[in-house]
Amino acid sequence: MEHGQSRSSRGVRLLVSAAAGLGTAVVAGIALTILDMYRTGHGLGSISRPLVDWPTLGVHLSLADIVMLIAAGLAAFLAWRRRAPGGA
Repeated sequence: MEHGQSRSSRGVRLLVSAAAGLGTAVVAGIALTILDMYRTGHGLGSISRPLVDWPTLGVHLSLADIVMLIAAGLAAFLAWRRRAPGGA
């Protein structure tokens, strides 16, 4: 175990991290949807158009998708680190 952590303590860290990542993804998704509606409503480009397009692998990521994934990953990572023994 990492730094003498018990199995249940590690499970709690995993659940907290997953919840933080999921919650951040939902909030970021809603905020990005509102931003996209504002931009397209004013005749500006959509942030939902594919930015990364790799059809052979079925990957189609827009700027909004990338921002949401980065925000969720960062929130989950920070929650994991803060729940660590001696974490900041």
